[in-house]
Amino acid sequence: MSGGVDSSVTAYLLSSAGYDCIGVTMRLYDAETSGRDPARACGNLADIEDARAVARRLGIPFTVLDCRDAFERDVIEAFCRAYELGTTPNPCAICNQRIKFGALLAHARELGCEYLATGHYARVAQLESGSFALMKAVDRTKDQSYFLYGLTQEELAHVLFPLGGLTKQGDVRRIAREHGFENAAKRDSQGICFVPDNDFATFIERRRGRALPEGDIVGTDSTVLGRHRGAIRYTVGQRKGLGVAAARPLYVTGIDARANTVTLGDEADLMSGALIADSWTWSAPAPDTEARLDAAPLRAAARIRYHQADQAVRVRRALPPECAAGPVPVRGEALRIDFDEPQRAVAPGQAVVLYDGDVVLGGGRILCAAGA
Repeated sequence: MSGGVDSSVTAYLLSSAGYDCIGVTMRLYDAETSGRDPARACGNLADIEDARAVARRLGIPFTVLDCRDAFERDVIEAFCRAYELGTTPNPCAICNQRIKFGALLAHARELGCEYLATGHYARVAQLESGSFALMKAVDRTKDQSYFLYGLTQEELAHVLFPLGGLTKQGDVRRIAREHGFENAAKRDSQGICFVPDNDFATFIERRRGRALPEGDIVGTDSTVLGRHRGAIRYTVGQRKGLGVAAARPLYVTGIDARANTVTLGDEADLMSGALIADSWTWSAPAPDTEARLDAAPLRAAARIRYHQADQAVRVRRALPPECAAGPVPVRGEALRIDFDEPQRAVAPGQAVVLYDGDVVLGGGRILCAAGA
C-alpha cells in the first residue's frame, strides 16, 4: 500500500471479496539522503499515514517493511552504474522484479500469505494447462504490463492484480470517492521516485561526490562539434539542449562511456531494423516458448518503450558476435529481435517486451541496436 488511490482500492476490493488482508508499505530509502523533497518520496510519512488510514478504515492489519538495503543495492546503485556505463536503465522494471515481486513477495510468503496483491494495471489469467498468463490491462491508458515482464510462472501463481479489469477514472477513483477514501483525488506519482525533478545527472553527481567528466561531442564522422558536461546528461534520440550550433537538426545517436563522447547525427541515423536484448526473462511458460523459438523465428509484437504501440517482430537467439556490439557485457540469455518496420532511438539499457496479443511473453534489457 503506497498511500495512493490504486493500492487503497485494491485493498478494499480484496477485503470485500472475503480475503484476509495485511496492508504493507515498503520503506525504500531516506529522502533526505537522495536530495528529494521528503513530502514527495516513496514511503514518506504522509504516504505511510494515508495507507495506515485506509487500512484502519478497512479493519485490516498494517505494517511498514524496511526494504532500504535491498533497494539501495538492487535499484539505486544499479541505476547509477548503468548510466555510468553509457546505458539508459529502467529502474521501475528492476524494482518490480527485485523488490516488489522479489523481497516483498518473499516476505508475504514468510507471513503465510498465499498472494501478493498490488495496484498495478495488468491482469493474470490461469490457463487450462494450469500455467499463468500475464496480460495487458483493460484500461490501455494505464496498462503497466510493460514494467512487469520480469514476473515468472512461479511468481504469477502468487500475484493478484484486482485493478486489471477496471478503468482508472471511471472505476477506481469512483470507488475511492464512494467509500470516503481521503486519497480519492490524490495525484499519480510520476518520474523516478528517488531522483529529484528527474535530474539523473545531478543525482549521480551528488551521490558520487564529484562532477561528471567533460568530453567531446562528435559527429558520425568523428568530427568534434563541441563539449559536454557529462555524457549521461544526454539520451539517444535527444534533439534539444545539445549545446551545438548546426545548420540542420541534430540528434543524439550514441553515447560512448569509455571514450566519454556523445555522438550526434541526422534523424535517419536513429533508425534501427533490429536489436539485441539480454537478461531475458520468460513470463509465459519457458519450455513452451523456448520450443517455439527453436523451431523457427518467433513471430510476436514488441515494445521498446512504455505506451509505444505494439510493433511486429521476428525473434531468434542472438549469436556471440552480435552480442559483442553492446556497450556492456552480455548477461544471461540473449535474443535478436528484428522489426518489420525500423524503430527510432533504440536505447541500450531500456526494456524490450514481447507480446502475443494481450499476453506478455517475456522481456529483457536492450543491449544494442543492430542492422537489418
